[in-house]
Amino acid sequence: MLRKSVLIFIVLVAVAAICILFVGRVRLDRQVVKSCFADVRGPKSGAVVRLAGVDVGRVRSVHAEPQNKNCPAEVEMDIATSYELSIPKDALTDVETAGVLGERFVSIDVSQSSGATIENYGYLKSKPAKRQLSFEEDLRAARALVELEAAERASEKASTAKTPAMSQNSKP
Repeated sequence: MLRKSVLIFIVLVAVAAICILFVGRVRLDRQVVKSCFADVRGPKSGAVVRLAGVDVGRVRSVHAEPQNKNCPAEVEMDIATSYELSIPKDALTDVETAGVLGERFVSIDVSQSSGATIENYGYLKSKPAKRQLSFEEDLRAARALVELEAAERASEKASTAKTPAMSQNSKP
């Protein structure tokens, strides 16, 4: 019984040592960044944060602060990568949708950025909010396109019916 307990203890110590070595090698570069939005448009805590199309973190929290006119909605992001990531202070954030009906995520755009690196708990500016059509407005627009297409087809049929049919060459 004692031998079995000692063997189990040795195996557990070995597994723990291997885990410590493995975890010690994976160094995560962590940083918390915030951004203010006039309209967040949907991402929740846990949503993906992308930079240049690469997942670099998660949304930590989303807070509504209507009394703060400069920052009515604040998004706090936890950026964590296995490599050093330098995000410029003048990078812009935006909320985007993955696909047509996909999840919302926060995108960090550094294409026009050239400033110094943002500090931990620093604020990034957001892009101006784009006006989003409501579902009802989308349906109205689709209905108008269908009606326009039907009207064009009806017009084509009417003009074809009015044009005299070409007579075939008849033999005498």
